[in-house]
Amino acid sequence: MANLTSDQANQLSDNFYNLAIALADFRVANWDRLTPEQRKDLSDTQYAVIKCGEDILAYSTTLVMDEVADSLGKINTITKDIKGTIKTLKDIQKGLNVAAGILVLGVAILNRDTMGIGNSIKDVFTTWKAPVD
Repeated sequence: MANLTSDQANQLSDNFYNLAIALADFRVANWDRLTPEQRKDLSDTQYAVIKCGEDILAYSTTLVMDEVADSLGKINTITKDIKGTIKTLKDIQKGLNVAAGILVLGVAILNRDTMGIGNSIKDVFTTWKAPVD
């Protein structure tokens, strides 16, 4: 288990910012298909994901991760994939599940829950890559 460097914390914070923007893009692109409650939930989740990114920077010297490079690499990969395609996702529930998974990952990072971080990364990947029914 290693502490995040300043550069790693910046990278992680940028990922959460980009994921929050992707969630906003998904919300806007699917506005008419979302219920008012789903719109609010996505908006709240987007705000919480941005806050996680800001908190990651604020607490960067105390945050730890197992296999930091590997974990950051996986987060970078899924961020690029989600950022590039979530706006066109047609499965509303999948988008909501991905948003929730991203938030759970941010909370795990901020809680310094190394097992939770690994599980959350895996869960976001699994949810995002799952075939659409």
